[in-house]
Amino acid sequence: MGDDELLAVFSEGDGYASSVLVDDVELAYECANGATFEGSVFRDCLFEQVDFGDCTFRDVRFEQCRFIGCTMDKGWLNRVDLRDCSAPGLSLLQARLSQVSAAACDLSFANISETSIDHMALRDCRMREAAFQRAKLRHVSLADCDLTRIDVFGTSLAGIDVSTCLFQAPVLSGDYRELRGLVVSPEQALSLATLLGVRIAEE
Repeated sequence: MGDDELLAVFSEGDGYASSVLVDDVELAYECANGATFEGSVFRDCLFEQVDFGDCTFRDVRFEQCRFIGCTMDKGWLNRVDLRDCSAPGLSLLQARLSQVSAAACDLSFANISETSIDHMALRDCRMREAAFQRAKLRHVSLADCDLTRIDVFGTSLAGIDVSTCLFQAPVLSGDYRELRGLVVSPEQALSLATLLGVRIAEE
């Protein structure tokens, strides 16, 4: 599927595409109009300021795609896999994510606030200054990710293991309740103790 075929799906309004390969497509300033993609692969695509709001991606893989200033607000990502993608600033506000995985992706400055996330696995991803405000997280796995200055205001991190990640200067509420139940490494515990105002005695 090339540019013209993809635009044809966009133009339908609630368009539907199944079992397609979207390869080497470049689109800018387009609107997907709530389209549904199922059992498909997006490979080596460039999307700039494309509105994927209200879209459904089911059993979809994104490979080496770039998203510049794109939105997937209120979308549904179900069994979606991202590999080697660049999507700084991607907006997934109020979206639903189920069984989503990502590896070696740049999601810095992404807005994933007010999302409902059930089973998500991120490995070797850059999440610097991403926003997860007031999100509902269930069964989230994070490995070797850069979570520097991640904004988790109002989001419980209970049960989430960030011990292999870079977890520095998170944005939290005044009582730090987001950290309750978070699993960290000993080094991270020392850093967080300083954040909480705890002083470590010198030996």
